[in-house]
Amino acid sequence: MKLNWGTGIVIALSIMVIGMLTLVYIATRQDYFLVEKDYYQKGINYQSQIDRINNLNKLREKPELIQEGQSLKLQLPAWFQNKTIEGEILIYSPVDEKLDKTTAIKLNESLQQTISLQGTKPGRYTVKLDWQADSTPYYWEHQITVE
Repeated sequence: MKLNWGTGIVIALSIMVIGMLTLVYIATRQDYFLVEKDYYQKGINYQSQIDRINNLNKLREKPELIQEGQSLKLQLPAWFQNKTIEGEILIYSPVDEKLDKTTAIKLNESLQQTISLQGTKPGRYTVKLDWQADSTPYYWEHQITVE
């Protein structure tokens, strides 16, 4: 069987179209997620983040985070004893936002809170503590590894 140049062009174009459709299919199956959905607004408001970090740096004692097995124990300094504290704790996964966990701050009398890590997939996480004490905002981050 002999092929002429017209048949060769049709075969080449068919292979190219099949290849392009394959690439389009693969591209649409990819999960393109952003690290944070509202990254633009957070970038605009980053000065407030800097101010919260500076407020934390002015403290003599910093918060402590102790990992004990499948739980985290948060300890705020005694300076916050008679303050009204509101905020949240975010266990942030840089790999997948579906692994993030958010918990409201609910401290006991000794300014401690225990956070369960049950069901948390193994990996590296950043614990982001964002709180206010008598209307003064603070922000603190700590890296942990869950095994």
